[in-house]
Amino acid sequence: MNARRRGFTLVELMISLVLIGIVMAGALRMFRGVSAAVSSTVDRMDAMQNLRFGLTTLERELRNAGTGVVETQPTLVFMGDRAVLFNADLVSPIAGSATAVFYNPDVDPNATNAPTTAQKFGIATVGTLYPDTTYRTGYPSGSVSPAEAVMFWFELDTSTTRTDDYHLLRQVNNNVPEEVARNLLPYPGRPFFEWMRTDASGALVIIPAASLPWRHIQAIHGSLGDTVAQGAFIDSVRAVRVNLYATNGLLPPREVVRSLVTTIRIPNAGLTKQRSCGDQPIFARPVTAINWGVPGTPRVRVSWAAGVDETGGETDVESYLIYRRTAATSFDEAMAVVPAGQANYTFDDASVLGDSTYYYAVAALDCTPLESATSSSALVLVIP
Repeated sequence: MNARRRGFTLVELMISLVLIGIVMAGALRMFRGVSAAVSSTVDRMDAMQNLRFGLTTLERELRNAGTGVVETQPTLVFMGDRAVLFNADLVSPIAGSATAVFYNPDVDPNATNAPTTAQKFGIATVGTLYPDTTYRTGYPSGSVSPAEAVMFWFELDTSTTRTDDYHLLRQVNNNVPEEVARNLLPYPGRPFFEWMRTDASGALVIIPAASLPWRHIQAIHGSLGDTVAQGAFIDSVRAVRVNLYATNGLLPPREVVRSLVTTIRIPNAGLTKQRSCGDQPIFARPVTAINWGVPGTPRVRVSWAAGVDETGGETDVESYLIYRRTAATSFDEAMAVVPAGQANYTFDDASVLGDSTYYYAVAALDCTPLESATSSSALVLVIP
């Protein structure tokens, strides 16, 4: 006779279910903790990757500012507390380029050379148009400079719910801007960019934010007019400190904020390409001076054409010096400097006195600098 088969009692089943429930609750608790830890790690990594990618791109390209520029082309064009514009030959579609930092056969052709005056674009945060001239390898003739204009700037991001959310944008020449990084916040009490220059002792000092922005005013870098005011100041810049926070783009409690303060050196800033300018430049153009004012507002307009050594010859004329004297005096120091780069030139002198007579003279100046012989105008009588 077979033994009677015996199953689980109700009590045993209840105890088993309770034990299984305890084990499952513990396992769920453990999985929830692991999931939270993984999410937290991912959130922190998102914030840091966002921050690092933006800063790495900015640092890599800004460090190469000035690469491949021609002698008349500035390295730093504009610097403010949220924007920077510089020239650099970062990329070329030509393998083995002597000046480009990177080779990319698929690069946009409009992002491989300097912009021409027909491709002017607005400088971020101020709207001023750039460039003022077309930079060429053999100014004023020659091929267009291979160094493109690159601009980075921080701009409020209106696509998020935060009112203090910025994104970092990048633009090459007059192309459409591209987003480099987002979910960026201002560093409390500091601007995004803090610029540093060398003082008289050679030490790095922070430029006061109240004096910014700085911009190259003269079209021709290194010309006589570019050695004063902002043109000279901006060439003393050697580094920039970047201050910002970055988030992972999520709302609390999953929002993660990371800060970064880093200094980017700009080793090519302030350097100029030296060349031998050869012999004394030849100007050899007639100079005319005529009344250009109206009664009560005396003015004289001085006109001349580009010098012989600007349009041909050694092509090394960088500016023109303007002299003035009365009939009873001799020419002394130049009264004005006009940068080269045009076919024909005019200069309006509003500092004349009515019912007076003046002679004017113009001389060409090369990059040595050597000064040409002057060409003088006829005597002009100013309308009172």
